[in-house]
Amino acid sequence: MTGPVLSPMAVSGFMPPALRFRALWFGLALLVWLVLAVPASAQMVIYPKTGQRFALLGRGEPTVIVLNGLASSIGEWMPVVRRVSAQTRVFVYERRGNGRSPVIASARGSRVIAEELLEMLDDLSIDGPYVLVGHSLGAVYAQTFARLYPDQVAGLLLVDPSVEQLDRFMMGEDEETTMPPMTLVFSPGAKAEFRGRRMAITDRDAAPKLPAGIPVTVLSAGRNMTGGYSELQEQVTALQSLMAADSDEGRHLIVENSGHNIQKEAPHAIELEIARLVAIGRSKIWDMPQPEDAPEDAVDDTGDDTGDDTGEEAAEELPPAEQTDAPGTEGASEANG
Repeated sequence: MTGPVLSPMAVSGFMPPALRFRALWFGLALLVWLVLAVPASAQMVIYPKTGQRFALLGRGEPTVIVLNGLASSIGEWMPVVRRVSAQTRVFVYERRGNGRSPVIASARGSRVIAEELLEMLDDLSIDGPYVLVGHSLGAVYAQTFARLYPDQVAGLLLVDPSVEQLDRFMMGEDEETTMPPMTLVFSPGAKAEFRGRRMAITDRDAAPKLPAGIPVTVLSAGRNMTGGYSELQEQVTALQSLMAADSDEGRHLIVENSGHNIQKEAPHAIELEIARLVAIGRSKIWDMPQPEDAPEDAVDDTGDDTGDDTGEEAAEELPPAEQTDAPGTEGASEANG
């Protein structure tokens, strides 16, 4: 993928003050600590082959697959997962080395993660096509999966996806000098995933291009997440828009009142797009068999992982898919370009 290259000269009058970046990285480390403090789930089921944990909620096709971001808890996705599961089946899982799953200390690319995900879905008899929802680095894994297995994909939702140029701008070429402040609170598995993030992007870019006919939505944070550099944020958003342009059915939306963690700050915007992609996927499936019930031992979806979600909330209907404004978020506006 080509696009504008981020550099200090790309931002008018930009001088990279070390103190400002140190404060930014400290804030990010604190944010990660708070995220990791959220319990992942007390309801997860163990995948016996690798010891990974997963949850399967709801029924219906296409199945929605959630790929969380780097070092983030899947617990923060459970309110969204429960509400979407009222409409279709949803699968959420811990990648190897994440959460309470067995640690993997070596850095890995996105191809092997996509291969492992497909193997896991096959073993659990969770058939495609899937609507993939990937956040941050999880969006890179979702893109790689879609490029490697396009016949298994009904739609792609990229939630404030990682941008390589921003990573290089912020971290530099010598990652070892800037890695410690960002990874103070990371688990060994998360540190390995952090080291493998550029390998993940390389794997994605080496995979075949996404074929025509797969709808892609990119949601970008509307709030500046670059420490106050507005021109830098604009370039990040422009690079994310190119990911939507990869598809002939691409769509780029800016969630005006949200930062990077849209699933927590503006979950309704995500739910609306999932509903739209699920509806598109269903319209393309002919003679779809009746879905089987989710395994009884897969999840007890009457529990509460985050303290603010209830079984009653899980049953509420999603708004019509064509609605574009998310209440409480001041809307998700369609971006130009």
